[in-house]
Amino acid sequence: MWKKRRSAEKRMMFAIALPIMIQRITHHIMLLTDRAFVGNLDARYLSAVGNVMIPYNAMTFVFFAIATGLTVLVAQNVGRKDYQRAQRLSESAFFYLTLISSSLFLLWFFGAEKIFTLFGATGEVLRFSVSYVRIISVYLLFFGIEIATSSILEGVGTTRPIMVVGAIRSFFNIFLDWLLIFGYWGFPAMGLAGAALATLISNLIGCAILFYSLFLQGNLPFRINIKALFKPDWQPFRAIACLGIPSGVEIFLYQAGNLALVRLLNQIDEMAIGIYSLVTSVQTIPVLIYMGFAKATTTMVGQYWGEERFDDAKKITLYAQKISVATCVVMGLIFALIPGVLIRIFTSDPEVLARAGQLLRISGILLVFQSSNIVSGHAIRATGDTRWMLYSQIYGTIFVLGFSAFTIFYLKWGLLGLYLTTMFDELTRGIVNFLRFYFGVNP
Repeated sequence: MWKKRRSAEKRMMFAIALPIMIQRITHHIMLLTDRAFVGNLDARYLSAVGNVMIPYNAMTFVFFAIATGLTVLVAQNVGRKDYQRAQRLSESAFFYLTLISSSLFLLWFFGAEKIFTLFGATGEVLRFSVSYVRIISVYLLFFGIEIATSSILEGVGTTRPIMVVGAIRSFFNIFLDWLLIFGYWGFPAMGLAGAALATLISNLIGCAILFYSLFLQGNLPFRINIKALFKPDWQPFRAIACLGIPSGVEIFLYQAGNLALVRLLNQIDEMAIGIYSLVTSVQTIPVLIYMGFAKATTTMVGQYWGEERFDDAKKITLYAQKISVATCVVMGLIFALIPGVLIRIFTSDPEVLARAGQLLRISGILLVFQSSNIVSGHAIRATGDTRWMLYSQIYGTIFVLGFSAFTIFYLKWGLLGLYLTTMFDELTRGIVNFLRFYFGVNP
């Protein structure tokens, strides 16, 4: 009986994790396709996209906060069978997330040039960056809807619609990339602007399908009232925000660290940010795999915590960590053996090939440490303890920024110094967070 229950729990872990993985991997393939197409047109486009995506993603930290709070609270209330509370939380999130995302659109559309100038972009790279972000930022008007929908589905444990949408979105994006970047079938060759427009259109299609799956297909143990979306209830959203704010500040610190790194990298040379962004894009593939297990851990630990099954929560977390670490070991070996083959997909520039290949070889070790840290962190958040991970990130941001500046400029290690610093940070915080969850969390 005990073995059957454990087997069922592992199957549930994969049932939740696999759709999230597939959705994220297909979405990432969509981004890689953009970079492969535009990078082979002009290497400066890689720096433009790199300058855009790091600050653009950094400013979405508030959505991470609300998504974390919403997923955890929905999971815990589903675990204790309080479906009415889960419904009220879900309805409240839609209105306020849309309000926040619309405000962020205005910031990017009208303030893009000043933002990129602040972080050191100049000349043609600055012009390309502004043009690109003004197109993709239109989707922010609808981004709040997607975040609310995905968070609710993850909290319930119904993640298959997320996977389906990811596959459809990626198909449309790759097709539209080919059509608009190069100008086939009578369309003008739009270059980088075509890549941005393809991303915008495919995101809009994906959001519409995801919204349909939540409201019209009945995938939830409770029913969301569409009319309630236009009559926002502040109190449920306040509970979501209070739980999620530490996670939001945590991701803000992480992204603020990335923004500071952009400034540091732009001081090395014009291509440093493009190389860093390119290597990060390739190594994100195993990250998306273990993030699927981390997200499943959030759902299952949250539901077990609601049911007061604390020992089961710790066992399922350990299982997720084992799978995640094993995945990163395999991918790390691939990166070490054929870095040049992977980098050539995006550019044939010999300087980029040499510098990016060196970083990709050592990224596998970084990923092993990082995966253990991330899974432990998601488990800690699922218990409702979001402050601990904030404290962990405060240390991580200070350490990485301070030591990276030392290794990049004083020791003259360049991008290698940044990677070695990040590796040590993930190792130490991974150990501490592992011990915190298994021995320090008090139910």
